Amino acid sequence: MEQENDLPFAGVKVLDLSQGVAGPYCAMHLARNGADVIKVEPPGSGCWSRQLGKWTGDHTAHSVIVNRAKRSLAVDLKTTEGVAIVQQLARGCDVLIQNFRVGKIDKFALDYENVRKSNPEVIYLAITGFGPRGPRCDDPATDSVMQAYTGMMSINRGPTGIPQRIEMLAIDFATGLYASQAVAAALYKKATKGRGGYIETSLLESSLALQEGAMMEQHLQGAATEPIGMPVGMFKTKDGYMSVNARRDAHFQRLAKLLGKDEWLDDPRFADARSRVKHRAELMAELRPILETKTSDEWIELFSSIDILKAKVNTYKDLFADPQVQAVDAVRWVENDTLGRVPMSSICGQRPPATGDRLTHSPHVGEHTREILGELGYCARDIEKLTTAGVVSCYGG
Repeated sequence: MEQENDLPFAGVKVLDLSQGVAGPYCAMHLARNGADVIKVEPPGSGCWSRQLGKWTGDHTAHSVIVNRAKRSLAVDLKTTEGVAIVQQLARGCDVLIQNFRVGKIDKFALDYENVRKSNPEVIYLAITGFGPRGPRCDDPATDSVMQAYTGMMSINRGPTGIPQRIEMLAIDFATGLYASQAVAAALYKKATKGRGGYIETSLLESSLALQEGAMMEQHLQGAATEPIGMPVGMFKTKDGYMSVNARRDAHFQRLAKLLGKDEWLDDPRFADARSRVKHRAELMAELRPILETKTSDEWIELFSSIDILKAKVNTYKDLFADPQVQAVDAVRWVENDTLGRVPMSSICGQRPPATGDRLTHSPHVGEHTREILGELGYCARDIEKLTTAGVVSCYGG
């Protein structure tokens, strides 16, 4: 196993003041690459990722994912003493991450201008919903709000044509990925040029970056954007659904022969890629009933024999048992002390998750409070006083 001090960000100190998913997911990537990430969260309930969906103890599926490899400090920022603790941490960190609503962090003197006075080389990341200015800058934002606002739902329509939400936190996770990329670049700049800086992004901007290709298509083609080719799409089979892509001429010709539809090869409506797109309704109307005659696995075998693009629509349970996923260890099974055996993905460039590895562990609320305060110079008696006063909390009492 790779040694901790050999990881890319070993020695980097990160103060994670963010809650939810986007900011914490960014900080998690830094932690998994070796940074010492201190996760600041409110005593008791902790980061609100711990209330996203079904929870067991102080963990949910999302909190386990976004807080891996961090140390949790539970401190109440509504107290003067709590703010002082976090300010002290800010003075010594390399990276500070926060996702407060615009202007709200200023009252703690933890905004960029105040932090850089005592820490001029800090890399400061601020994530907001709609951005720092404009008519909606103060509006609250969530992944579902942004999927609607930024057009993602408009291009994701069901059979009835009704815009639909993608049933995962796509924009939150994308924002975390874009942000971690920006922080990594800033750390390189700091290492080579000795300067920190201010990074500003939002769910709005990240969502539009994620949809750049779709936005460009609609700009150039209008609302009735043409498909990338035909036949391409989702098809019902005898026992489920599958995706098929036979848009290239050679693929379409092989498909027609496999299905015993040689007449398609002489049909001017289907003669080339442009013609098939133009006459896609007729082509798909002929193709769909054929695919309903066999199971997905039967079609997978047949389509593999002619080397065209295809995939069965899997559930996550299907994926866990899939031999290809297992062959490349794309999903690792890890024992969590609260949730039991859970699946975790292998992430490019990061150490694969494994039971017992600190970089895989997701902390409980306040699990490292005593440890972190001790590093700041607080003695056991001071920590006990802060705990009794409710300024901080420690996991396990």
